[in-house]
Amino acid sequence: MGDSGVTTGGSSRLRLGAEIVWTALRVRRLVRRNDLPAAVASCRGDERQAVSEPSHGEVVRVGRAVRQILGVLPGDSSPLVSSLVVIAVLARRGIDTSLVIGVRDDASLPPQAWVEVGQAPTAPVRAKFAQLVAL
Repeated sequence: MGDSGVTTGGSSRLRLGAEIVWTALRVRRLVRRNDLPAAVASCRGDERQAVSEPSHGEVVRVGRAVRQILGVLPGDSSPLVSSLVVIAVLARRGIDTSLVIGVRDDASLPPQAWVEVGQAPTAPVRAKFAQLVAL
């Protein structure tokens, strides 16, 4: 019995990893061919039916998995691409998100993108950024 739980967990992680890789390829193409609002809308797809209470654990798990997998994939893994991948993966699970773009007041760092569910970021934002826009 214990083995089936491990297999199921491993199988679930493998499926999520494959979904993230496929989604990252799709998102990279979307970003090259579309403006930002169109890319965000495409990532959300027709699946913008929000669940009543998204699981915080699921949101955090997806965010971490995206960062880990995109960190080892070749190609663009910018905060914008990572955020769009998180949005697409969470949209498939019925979780409504916002893409937030922000900058530091002192302009010491380039603009940053992150995803919020409700008004809570799905990953810690390393520095304090002033919000420019939320899509």
